[in-house]
Amino acid sequence: MSLLTAAEKDFKGQLSLRGSGWNSNNVWYGGMGVQYIPNLQISKQISPASLVDFEASVYGYINKEAGVASDDFRPYRFNLRYATQQSETQLGLQKINFGPAQLLRSLMWFDRQNPTDPLNFAEGVWGLRYRYGFLNNANLWLWGLYGNAEPKGLETYGSDESKPEFGGRVQLPVPMGEFAVTAHHRNLCPPVRFDEYSDNDITRKETRLALDGRWDVVVGAWFEAVVADHFSSGFHRYTKMLTLGTDYTFGIGNGLYVLAEHMINQLGNELMSSEQDAQLSACMLNYPLGMFDNLSLMAFYSWETDDFIQYASWQRAYDKIVINLALFHFPDTQFSIINTVSGGYGAQLMLIYNH
Repeated sequence: MSLLTAAEKDFKGQLSLRGSGWNSNNVWYGGMGVQYIPNLQISKQISPASLVDFEASVYGYINKEAGVASDDFRPYRFNLRYATQQSETQLGLQKINFGPAQLLRSLMWFDRQNPTDPLNFAEGVWGLRYRYGFLNNANLWLWGLYGNAEPKGLETYGSDESKPEFGGRVQLPVPMGEFAVTAHHRNLCPPVRFDEYSDNDITRKETRLALDGRWDVVVGAWFEAVVADHFSSGFHRYTKMLTLGTDYTFGIGNGLYVLAEHMINQLGNELMSSEQDAQLSACMLNYPLGMFDNLSLMAFYSWETDDFIQYASWQRAYDKIVINLALFHFPDTQFSIINTVSGGYGAQLMLIYNH
């Protein structure tokens, strides 16, 4: 009986130190920063088949880039979760992500996880999420979000924090893979005023519908397809995104993992046509040098602007300490999926301590 009533506590944290230098337009710049994310988890078994846990975490950093100092301190995770053998209900500030794509994520709806970030930092959203797993490996997700005013994921405009957002996802097993349907609806903020002489604001609404799937047949193959209807005539009404991807591990040395993805992004006032078109391609190679060391190469290419992002990193991982050294070349044009410093080439050294 004591095993069912005793609460377990786990306190851990991640401290990272970063130093970087880069050359932009023949001028050298430098930056340094420190980041700390403490995390407290309390869990309690309330029956042989169910438990309750609480997670609280904050995010804080002090940073200086090219002589400009900045700092931030805010909640990172703050949620209560009830879990059974087949279901999970979570309330509060939490991470919600899904979809098979890794670098060019059309389904990056609720987080802005940077593929070049060795910390895998991902913002959370305030809301309630329910997930149920069927015995045939199918999954049902339902969520309601509230109070998230800042743009999330690939969003350009934030949501009306006084109105709830809601959506869901059904993921089904299919031969040699899985297939899923996802939907989400929200009110955008601020309201839009099309007539400058009118006091009436028109609330913009947005509904997204997505299909995605992944199969493993000799190589891994996946897709993510999204259509967003913004229900307004003053902007491009429809946003359409498609990601196609594949991966394979070659039997070379310790195993060379290769991944490639391509994204198409279209904006238009008609569902079957587009006024703006952008395409991105990405490739990643990973090679483990041994038990502790890993090499990674990434390249991103914009077909619209003819810009390249090149990123190479070496990482050595111990039990609690990770050393990451990266070399990079960033264009002047910002990519929507990657947060970069100003255009140029340079290096970054990061020390990560997990306790």
